[in-house]
Amino acid sequence: MIRRSIRLMWRGAILAFLVYVLFFVQLGERSAFQHVMRVVDTEEAQELGREVSAATERITKEIGGQVHDVTQPPAQDAGASQVPEAVSNQLQGVVGHSFERAQRIEAAREAQSQ
Repeated sequence: MIRRSIRLMWRGAILAFLVYVLFFVQLGERSAFQHVMRVVDTEEAQELGREVSAATERITKEIGGQVHDVTQPPAQDAGASQVPEAVSNQLQGVVGHSFERAQRIEAAREAQSQ
């Protein structure tokens, strides 16, 4: 606990020093923060910000589309409907509760997708 407190105080001291350097130490005629703000106000930086925003929006839509496609239920039942009824009845006792749960999940997915 003491080690954690010392580490926290050390990080706080480093952060305070960096904030002091950023806002109060002059680099030429201006502080580092003032230099950064002047760079951010240039037309090139504004254009870069717009391009990054547009790219982020495109990536977000692409990832959203991929997630939607992956979460869709499969188009085929992978042959489960072709299992003979005698085998299905024997397996019902073994996996009955799981099978019922799967049916409830599928019904909820279908209701949610509509």
